[in-house]
Amino acid sequence: MLTQKRRKAVGMKQMKEREAFLDKLRVFATCAVILLHTVTGVTDATDMNLYPGEKRVFLAVMDLVCWSVPVFLVISGYLFLNPERRIGMGKMLTKYCRRIALALLLFGVPYGCLELIAAERTFRLGMLREAFLGVLRGKSWSHMWYLYLILLLYLLTPLMKRALKSVPRWAVYGTELVLFLGCSVLPYLYELFGWTDGPALPGDGIYFFYYICGYLFAAESRNRRGKAAGKKILPALTLLLATGMAASRLWGEYILQMAYNYPFTVLLALMLFAWMSGREERPDRKEERIGCLFWRQASELSFAVYLIHPVFLNLAYKFLHVTPLSHLDVLSLGVSLPLFFIGTALLSTAVAWILYKIPPLRKYIL
Repeated sequence: MLTQKRRKAVGMKQMKEREAFLDKLRVFATCAVILLHTVTGVTDATDMNLYPGEKRVFLAVMDLVCWSVPVFLVISGYLFLNPERRIGMGKMLTKYCRRIALALLLFGVPYGCLELIAAERTFRLGMLREAFLGVLRGKSWSHMWYLYLILLLYLLTPLMKRALKSVPRWAVYGTELVLFLGCSVLPYLYELFGWTDGPALPGDGIYFFYYICGYLFAAESRNRRGKAAGKKILPALTLLLATGMAASRLWGEYILQMAYNYPFTVLLALMLFAWMSGREERPDRKEERIGCLFWRQASELSFAVYLIHPVFLNLAYKFLHVTPLSHLDVLSLGVSLPLFFIGTALLSTAVAWILYKIPPLRKYIL
């Protein structure tokens, strides 16, 4: 039996190995996704030209939370492409890919049925088959696209690990530079200036860029954490970039809608990850241990929250026809938008907590 001192030492080691900043980032990114979908759900269903002031606010919010999905990908790359972690195709298929596939079926099929029920105003058994085939074809609720992406990356992970191990580090940085310029900078410039022809890579290539960035963060983690200057400068630069993005939208004439592959989104996501990963954790202190435990438990619910939160947004927007714009004469957008976001987050967390208590769901999916 472990002594109390030994148990404490083991617990501190586990928290240190887990790296609490990943739990924090995962929770923050999940909240950012909820806010993103709270806003896009309104803009997709409303003629925003009738609300010019609110449109600027919505676009600014979207700009500031687009880092969420990129950060999820960097986290995955940090964990699965880590040079110190051994993981083969067998484990990727039987554990991680299986988890995503089961999540697609368990949540994607009911979501597909709900869409059919909403369209036909009735239920028939054939809807289950149609929804199942829709999931196989990649047709489900919009937020499920991320599961198809991460499933592909998981399948490619063993091959990518071998490739990254066999090439020099400078070649990896060179590849990342090519991906950043070809998938991010050039497409952005083409759209900004209205150019129609020119060399560029597919914009979806940026997802591989983010995944490999996770590998570089993991490989360079020891050197990065020793640079105290970077820890002081990064927060200021990150806040400066975010402030500039918001100001250009609220008071400027910036017209492009942010995307996951746009340079400012890329920079904001990487700076946030670098900032959080450079923060020192002190699991030997009681308050830090309590904080680490809270973030760990919240992080464990994040995947379920991601899967569930559109249920409440669709219920409000599509069935009840209530949005943050519905009662602007009573509640300002500065009140209604936070209320929708907080309400969705709390309801999703409550349902996620209930689902997480079901052993098969917790073990195989959530």
